[in-house]
Amino acid sequence: MDLDRYDSLITRLENSARSAPSRYLAAVVGIALLGFLILGLAIGLTALALLGIAALTLAVIASGGKALILFAKLGKLVILLALPAWAMVRAAFTLLFARFPRPAGRELAQAEAPVLFERLAELRAQVGGPRVHVVLLTDELNAAIVQHPRLGIFGWEQNYLILGLPLLHALDEPEALAVVAHEYGHLASCHGRLGGFIYRLRSAWARLQALSEQWNDWGSRLIARLFRWYAPYFNAYTFVLAREHEYAADRFSGEVAGPAAAAQALMRVNVAARLEHDRFWPEIDRQVTDHPDPIADRSRLWARLVRDARAAQTTPAYLEQALQRTTDHHDTHPCLRDRLAALTSEAALPVLPPVRTSAATRWLGDTLPMIEADLDRQWREAVFERWQTRHKRLAECHARLTVLGEPECCTQEEQWERIQLRQEIDPQADVLADTELLLAHYPGHLSARFLRGRLRIEAGDPAGADDLEAVMAADADATLAACEILWRFFRESDPDRASSYRQRWQQRSDFEEGVRRELATLPGDAELAPADLAPEVLAEVVQLIARDGKHVRQAFILRRVLRSDPGIRDYVLAFETRRFTLGDKGATTARSLARGPYPIRVFIVHLGSRAYRGYRRKISRLGIPPVYSS
Repeated sequence: MDLDRYDSLITRLENSARSAPSRYLAAVVGIALLGFLILGLAIGLTALALLGIAALTLAVIASGGKALILFAKLGKLVILLALPAWAMVRAAFTLLFARFPRPAGRELAQAEAPVLFERLAELRAQVGGPRVHVVLLTDELNAAIVQHPRLGIFGWEQNYLILGLPLLHALDEPEALAVVAHEYGHLASCHGRLGGFIYRLRSAWARLQALSEQWNDWGSRLIARLFRWYAPYFNAYTFVLAREHEYAADRFSGEVAGPAAAAQALMRVNVAARLEHDRFWPEIDRQVTDHPDPIADRSRLWARLVRDARAAQTTPAYLEQALQRTTDHHDTHPCLRDRLAALTSEAALPVLPPVRTSAATRWLGDTLPMIEADLDRQWREAVFERWQTRHKRLAECHARLTVLGEPECCTQEEQWERIQLRQEIDPQADVLADTELLLAHYPGHLSARFLRGRLRIEAGDPAGADDLEAVMAADADATLAACEILWRFFRESDPDRASSYRQRWQQRSDFEEGVRRELATLPGDAELAPADLAPEVLAEVVQLIARDGKHVRQAFILRRVLRSDPGIRDYVLAFETRRFTLGDKGATTARSLARGPYPIRVFIVHLGSRAYRGYRRKISRLGIPPVYSS
């Protein structure tokens, strides 16, 4: 299902939920039952395969082995029936006995955080919700409740509360409690029995779909195709309900921690996310330049960052940016402004005071330094190789920049290389002046003009759209990247214009997907034309044929004309094998010729194969001579 159809379906369902809630809920129940029907069909097909094999085995045993004679006579028919049965059996075991990975993180013992576990006990007692079995700490700015099925698709859920230590550093205790209450509200079904069931069902189907993407045999792929067809409809039909779940969890959070704390938590999380993106990760990148090994105090660096004066100064700007976003169909979480409006009826937004004592300090107490050290050690181990590779690369970039010197003394290629090196060393570097200088001398440099357009848009200058439009007009391959930038820029200030860029993005994406599909296969009825290769390229191809085509009698180079884009150059190397060889050497020769590497994109086909025999007539009709003969 493409984006436009998906959006239209969600819009229609939102209208249905408002005008006829009972009919909408009936549709949600219906789509959920369809999912169980699909799951039952998948399990039923695999069960039939198992029963069939069991029946055949019993027949052999009951007949004293006489049934084997019948199997021998049936021969190929038995094999044709057995192969799909075996594939479905494998699919059955894949589906029924799959184990989903446990959530990752450092498990927190009750003795390490007695205050936190006391709050969880109070929360459970207050609403009579289920138990949180495991609390995990991670190094991410996030929080979540995850139900892990211990018996695969059969359930027996184990409840994990996942808390990011950076999040606990950014919030005070009431705000952190509001976040935990929001997540626990989903688990405690604060959105009703049906809502709780759909919430858990969405998580279960997400796990099943992720699992199905890893299946390889054809029986399992058949089930995976069913899942992929069903998933967009299930997601769309339950989207409106899932969004209401978020509002309900916010209300539950406000009841537990108070509306002010719940609203402050929402604002603080948005501010912290921008702080992490704009200042924390760039600071980590700068550390790579000076340190060959990962830094040891990553957690404390973040804790200091959220407390310093500059963070307080940027809070109003970050908050204003977050409040400008609008709710769309890409996330079940509503935008910040809508969530705050639902939480409090006051016209003025709640004040966001500075955090005096963080939830990390309050809940983890004396064990905080040890936990920080554990998480930092895990992070260092995970990034060690990438960090060292990056450190080496940055040293090379600095050395090359020194060689290049000032932009006024550089050639066009050197100026562009200098800009790229500066961006690689520091993604936040201001390279607009250097880009303007390059374009002043070389206005046709499309990469530089695209960069200038992006930088202008990021600075809030609508003139960047002119640059990006010019690049798209000159190079259609830039359409996806440019339209995404422009869609994000205009979706708040000019929704109609943003919609036009989204439609252009979708059209280009569909076109490129069509080209990729056509390039992936070579049908026997493909349109062919004489090749138009440069003499030096053709000579290189002929040299490879002579090297690897031991059994080649003749070889032809053809151009395949794509239906989706005739301008794309795609080629076919069609060969004939020698007449007097022992056995059919077509497949062996094709594998040998595929060694390459070829200077062009090329399909290698044997003209003696059934699929490509018709190419002989096309070659003769077009009068294409062989490029190689032995």
